[in-house]
Amino acid sequence: MTTQVGTVKPVGLEWLGLGRELTTGTVVAPTATLPVEKIEPNEKYNFLEDNTIRGMMATRFSVTGGTQSAEFDFGGPVYLDTIGHVMLNLFGDYSTTGSSPTSSTTTSAPAVVGATTLTVTSITGYSNGSIVQIGTGATAQVVVLSIAPSGSTLTFANNPLRFPVASSATVAVVSAPFTHTFALLNSVSGGNGQPPTHTITHYNGLTGTYEAAQYAYWCASGCSFNMDPEKLFTHETKGMSYLQQAAASAPSNSFSTVPVYPNWQFAVGIGGPASGGTAVYDVNALSLDITREVKGYWTASGQQAPYAIGRNFLNVEGKFTEVAQSQNPMLEMLNNTQPQLQFKATNGLSGASLLAITFNLQVAAVETVKFTNSTVIQYESSFKAVSNATNAGGSGGQSPASVVIQNAVPTY
Repeated sequence: MTTQVGTVKPVGLEWLGLGRELTTGTVVAPTATLPVEKIEPNEKYNFLEDNTIRGMMATRFSVTGGTQSAEFDFGGPVYLDTIGHVMLNLFGDYSTTGSSPTSSTTTSAPAVVGATTLTVTSITGYSNGSIVQIGTGATAQVVVLSIAPSGSTLTFANNPLRFPVASSATVAVVSAPFTHTFALLNSVSGGNGQPPTHTITHYNGLTGTYEAAQYAYWCASGCSFNMDPEKLFTHETKGMSYLQQAAASAPSNSFSTVPVYPNWQFAVGIGGPASGGTAVYDVNALSLDITREVKGYWTASGQQAPYAIGRNFLNVEGKFTEVAQSQNPMLEMLNNTQPQLQFKATNGLSGASLLAITFNLQVAAVETVKFTNSTVIQYESSFKAVSNATNAGGSGGQSPASVVIQNAVPTY
């Protein structure tokens, strides 16, 4: 008898990459690898059955292919250099500032959202690969020059402008650390409030010539953070996309060496920032769920993939447990005080080595508080973020929360 010998595809060789799409739904190569503990693609193919009555005791006379889409979820430790890709996809409003500005100049003409060039009064000190900050405050944006400046023009083909730029806006070369602020995208220059989309690349050792499946038009529908002080800082991320297609070229695995983060280093603020008189030290379990309404829309367009995947309302809520020091947790609910909440972590380093994240909820309605006394007295509280102008970004309006990340990544 002939012995049959097969092979295996080790999970250890899998990896997950993400790349921001310049054109929605058009596959791009991964620009970052996200180290994860689980990868869960789920292909959705809606088959249509013919179950007509035909004078016989049979049924299902044909099965026809209908609409197609995919769900793609993943999770694991939070890495403070790569989680920004998910926050951009989820929130949409995104501003960035750098450090140590040099070669300061100004714009000599306005530029619109989506532009990839900028006219400035001086290009002295600028070169291919320069990291450039345009503007200040909530509409500041950082780009990376893709070619050497020509005449008075700066070109950044892979970093289209997210906000309009006025004439005489400040421009400078900057360096790490960079501060990235994510808030709910409302409207910029008549936009429709839709965040950027991404292509997920799943190297699985199986799909096509290059053994990788790519999922275009990925839209995040949620990211749940867990901050249990006895464990690592982790996330569970979910989203919807087009059905997989085989990678047309070999994808590059480019994971960074940024370490994982332990939750015991988080600082918590209730009724104000996580410092001074509003810092609390009794929280022993904390979770935060950021969810987004995501839905596919199919039309008579001659394609099985969605005509559009629409993002709608963003919601932020969570819960935490406190080792009781007073009755304050219960009073927050009974008096409906709706305190400010802030959850903040940093590795305490500086320059390009700085890693930090801050979750800002300016107004949080405490919905439930449960008194427990199994071993020691604790309060288990749940809350819902209330939209407000303080947490809003450069697109205006209101946002239920903002997320600020500091690292050595110039732009997402």
